[in-house]
Amino acid sequence: MNKLMLSICLALFSISAMADCTDLKARLDQKLKAKGVKSYSLDIVLAENLKAALAASAKAAKESGSPTAKPGKVIGTCEGGSKRIIYRRH
Repeated sequence: MNKLMLSICLALFSISAMADCTDLKARLDQKLKAKGVKSYSLDIVLAENLKAALAASAKAAKESGSPTAKPGKVIGTCEGGSKRIIYRRH
């Protein structure tokens, strides 16, 4: 039974990782809007550019002067793990 549950979980994880980035971004956007989140952005970046994208996001948050601005964080992986979706609150 445990092996069955483990294989189901792994299959679901790999399906979401293989998802098309624009579809996943749209689903995440709908979830955030349903929760009432405002003033945010979702960006798709290549996995190899992730560090630079997060650094740029942190710099933009610091320079904005807004108390609600936060550095970005990864909230999704898509296209076989080659891309990430970054959420940043403004």
